[in-house]
Amino acid sequence: MTQIIIPLMLLSFLIGQSDDVSYVRYFKDNHNFLSNLSMMSTSRRGVSHLTVSYNDRDLPVKIERITAKGTTEKQEILKYNDTGKLIERGEYTGKWKYLSLTVIGDSEPWSQEFRAWRFPRNEPLTFTDQRTYFTIQDGTLISKIVFETVDGQKYGQVELDYDYLGSLKEERWRDLPSARIIRRFKYKFDLMTEFIQSHAVVQIWEFGHDGKLISHVAIDQAPSDQLYKTPPPRSHNTLDEVDIIAREIKESRIIVPHGGIIPRTTWDQLIMVTGDRLSVDFVNMTDNGIKFRMESERDILTIPFHRVRSLTSRVGDVIYPKPIHIKSK
Repeated sequence: MTQIIIPLMLLSFLIGQSDDVSYVRYFKDNHNFLSNLSMMSTSRRGVSHLTVSYNDRDLPVKIERITAKGTTEKQEILKYNDTGKLIERGEYTGKWKYLSLTVIGDSEPWSQEFRAWRFPRNEPLTFTDQRTYFTIQDGTLISKIVFETVDGQKYGQVELDYDYLGSLKEERWRDLPSARIIRRFKYKFDLMTEFIQSHAVVQIWEFGHDGKLISHVAIDQAPSDQLYKTPPPRSHNTLDEVDIIAREIKESRIIVPHGGIIPRTTWDQLIMVTGDRLSVDFVNMTDNGIKFRMESERDILTIPFHRVRSLTSRVGDVIYPKPIHIKSK
């Protein structure tokens, strides 16, 4: 059976494990920070500035963007390996939940799995020091993962949709820059089984690049108190829960290895200002408008924002106009 990755709900990352702060410096702006031109602590009052915390190796581990009124506008955590090389950079809320995370290096598990599926072994692209960008919905759920080479070439994207209970509903793998879906999973959780037996039966349908069903399995997922055979942390990687679930699958928890009812494929709904409704495959939003693909079409189309009344995802979430979220402090 093809190895399947099941993403978990992204709980708060282990920010507390970042390096201890040895001292703090202040900078007028990001340019001065990169130029190492600090300012006196008395000069920061009443002006916007950066507060940067350093560890005992003189490496910045925390960056806070402060407004002229003294409120924190943005907070970032930076992590390094033993040699002092930057390996993670993430923006987080005041409640220690990440809003976005960048993982640097070709050993990140999601990118490894994507490359193994997408590229041949003799692929000329180099993935050393590549970037993996995680977008985290409301600081809780990973909604998008983008893979980019060190020279800025985006080569893949994973999109994750959830239902109103927070359970994963659909996972799509896209090739970039073509935006073509090359792999797709649909998930269905048996909530009644979870309620009665304290564990869930998860049905998974896997589809290939042509949209045809590849496999359908049901996995008897272990109860949460039996999921982790060894207590965390198990490695330096904060997303290694993926490896745990993959191992659970390999340990023969498959109970329905045969075909089943294929769930109906739905599309994102785009409504134009004229009232016309289109079923589309939403790709992303740019400064020029909304990028999407039509069914059975290979080309990526762009429609200006002023021509769009609304865009709703296939799971019912409003993509455009963008919902207003109040940041937790």
